[in-house]
Amino acid sequence: MRQMESFFWGIIAALGALVIELIAFIYFSIFSFHQADISFSALFIIPKFIILGVFIEESFKYIIISKCVERMSLGRSYIINSLFVGLGFFLTEIGLASTTGVLPRANILTEVAIIHIGTAGLIGYIIATKNPKRLWVFLYTLIWASFFHGSYNFLITNRTSTINYVIFALLGMLLLINILNIIRINKKLAQD
Repeated sequence: MRQMESFFWGIIAALGALVIELIAFIYFSIFSFHQADISFSALFIIPKFIILGVFIEESFKYIIISKCVERMSLGRSYIINSLFVGLGFFLTEIGLASTTGVLPRANILTEVAIIHIGTAGLIGYIIATKNPKRLWVFLYTLIWASFFHGSYNFLITNRTSTINYVIFALLGMLLLINILNIIRINKKLAQD
């Protein structure tokens, strides 16, 4: 049942991130000295906005996991519940994208799922093993989650067959880290 609650917290995190991203888009649209017409979806393929979007999304995952998921999790359930936050986040993002009538191919959907679910799992592990109330833990966590998410977003802007291998390696590394974290979290928490 906690996983279902975590899933819904992921939906809330995605919607919160979307609101902040929309505010950033409106701000950029109003105060931009360049009168270029940029759509909301095109805004986040501009490098500085890729970083901003990633930071906003990962911050919302962190807030939800540290404030809501942490209080209902013990041991391995920290990561499992965090993975469900990522699943809720992913499905919300895909649900909103489907309103345009165009959904990405299945392989892209799988990659996006791995990014959102994987970074949420990574955040959950770090929160479980460190004090989430400390600023350095927030920054440390955001650096790692943003590294994976931001790298993926930058890589997909110019996909080639060579870059596909880099993407697969990045996603594989994120999956491996989450599997290892699920295996070792109980031992790590017992040491503390």
